[in-house]
Amino acid sequence: MQVASRMEAITPFYVMELLRRAKQLEAQGRNIVHMEIGEPDFATPQPIIDAGVAYIKSEHVKYTPAAGLPELRQKISDYYRQCYQLSVPIERLFITPGASGAFLLALGASLNPG
Repeated sequence: MQVASRMEAITPFYVMELLRRAKQLEAQGRNIVHMEIGEPDFATPQPIIDAGVAYIKSEHVKYTPAAGLPELRQKISDYYRQCYQLSVPIERLFITPGASGAFLLALGASLNPG
């Protein structure tokens, strides 16, 4: 199978290399303050765990729309209107599971090669 030539230009996500190196240093006894990937340094609070388990048990777990849940997008739109007097239509709001995905979408939509 031939892979698209543009794949040769894709490099690994550098922050994961930083995390790997930080973990190596920790294993050697070094005290590391992790600021590389934005993971919390605390356990998930029990009410969130309980809500997640209850939702999974409800058997209503499905894929969400690609842009995110319309209800959540509407709440965000409402928030901008109430707090900042800005009108942001939900069609302009996209929910991603992290900043990396958001950056890929934003940059992919707004930049051309070169």
